[in-house]
Amino acid sequence: MAILTAIKQMEGDDISHYFTSNARLRSASQNVIAQLQYSDLWRNAGTLRRNEEMRVDMQGHISGPPIKYNIQVQVNGISGNSTVAHVIVSSSIQCDDPANQKGALRAVIAALNKSLDTGKSYTVTGTSP
Repeated sequence: MAILTAIKQMEGDDISHYFTSNARLRSASQNVIAQLQYSDLWRNAGTLRRNEEMRVDMQGHISGPPIKYNIQVQVNGISGNSTVAHVIVSSSIQCDDPANQKGALRAVIAALNKSLDTGKSYTVTGTSP
């Protein structure tokens, strides 16, 4: 069983289609981000989690290797610019060990919260021994 030796969160460019949120939407965003589960990180395109005001969407996959997953936090009911947080997750952090899965999920949640704070996209990558 491989143990992840490093998970990195790298800040990227400004979020495309950015929506400037207020305190209420920020709180709703943090709530929906906290609902994520490890299995959500590898799902097909569609809504992963939602609450009354916000949703976490899997926008799709980016060909690899490694395959990358495009996850965005968006405002419900808004057409056009609705993204408040964005992360690209590398399949290199995918693993079978429950402890490492928790660490990988924590890293993605932290990156989404950093993205929410900064308006920047983040990439989460990792390596196995």
